[in-house]
Amino acid sequence: LYRLVYVSTARDDLSDVDIASILDTSQSNNHERYLTGFLVHNGKQFMQALEGEEAEVRGIYQCILNDSRHSGIIQILGERTSDRAFPDWAMNYYRVDEPGSAAMVVRRDDPVDGLLPQDMPRELLHMFSRFMRIESLVS
Repeated sequence: LYRLVYVSTARDDLSDVDIASILDTSQSNNHERYLTGFLVHNGKQFMQALEGEEAEVRGIYQCILNDSRHSGIIQILGERTSDRAFPDWAMNYYRVDEPGSAAMVVRRDDPVDGLLPQDMPRELLHMFSRFMRIESLVS
């Protein structure tokens, strides 16, 4: 198994329709390739984790690099792993700047950390928790 995490900046005119399209495509593609992951959007930036066979993850990442709906893509983690952090999520989504949003695929009204799998690696939990808490910096 391989895990990749990246951050990027959303296009200024990215719409809810664009987000829905990203999620639909991601869930379909990931399900076919047995990839799992988590996408967080704070209104301006994305953070996404992808997990699966290394060739599949790298292939999807190449498509992501060529997607015009975002820019400034930076890979912040690439590692081999023995376990998935998001085993049940073809692609879960959380929008930080709309905490009441119904767009999240799996939604609980828990604190931010309660949205993440409790047995995920500590470093990954910390990374996503910090990103999800930056809503006060989004204007």
